[in-house]
Amino acid sequence: YFELKKSFVENENQIQNLIQLKSQLSYNPEQERQLFDEIKNDERRIALIEQEKNSLSILINEKNKRLENLIKIKDNLEKNKKEIEYLQKTVDSFFILQNVLQDTQTQLRMEFTESTNSALKDIWSRIYPYGDYTELKLDVDEAGDYLLKLKTIGDNWINADGITSGGERSSASLALRIAFSLVLTQNLSWLVLDEPTHNLDKQTISELAITLKEHLPEIVDQIFLITHETELEKAASGKLYRLERNKEEDGSTKVIIESKL
Repeated sequence: YFELKKSFVENENQIQNLIQLKSQLSYNPEQERQLFDEIKNDERRIALIEQEKNSLSILINEKNKRLENLIKIKDNLEKNKKEIEYLQKTVDSFFILQNVLQDTQTQLRMEFTESTNSALKDIWSRIYPYGDYTELKLDVDEAGDYLLKLKTIGDNWINADGITSGGERSSASLALRIAFSLVLTQNLSWLVLDEPTHNLDKQTISELAITLKEHLPEIVDQIFLITHETELEKAASGKLYRLERNKEEDGSTKVIIESKL
């Protein structure tokens, strides 16, 4: 009984303490509701912040990838800049080389033209039998094109490829070929002429035969002449071959006359 009574008293005391503690608490249901609402609002804000955080994380990852690409682009730009600088130096060198080549070409063209004209001055008087055109020269126009010109009795220079006749142009062309052979292949000293009498009249052909036989050997060691013009047989001074071929039977070319002169 005493033990139960003692336990009862203790419980009574605890109840009184709890009652007293309860009386000290200021419980307000409205305040509890407000706090609950605030907690819910805070939870919603936290959820929005978490969602925004995830979006920002995705955006940050995209920005990082973009930054990596921009860094690569920057590196490529630096590399390309160096290559451009190198290419610019190369272009400058090419311009210098181009200028040097142009100057060299101009100088070579001038020397070549002077040498050719020096040879033409002597050759023309030997090949052309008439006095209406006294000189022949190779000229260069402003565009850098070569022009073959003839000098008239009145000391006027005209283009050979202009008002001149076919025979005069052929004579000028033949003289130019001979001059080229002398200027470009001085050590070879060969001249090969294949049908050189095109558009030439009989007097010019006769003069050409004399020139080939009597004058050109003074400046060219060997002359090979291929022609259908029988008048040019007079030009032969070494060996003369007359060739024939049966075209109807598609036969081979045969030597029918061989003579030493």
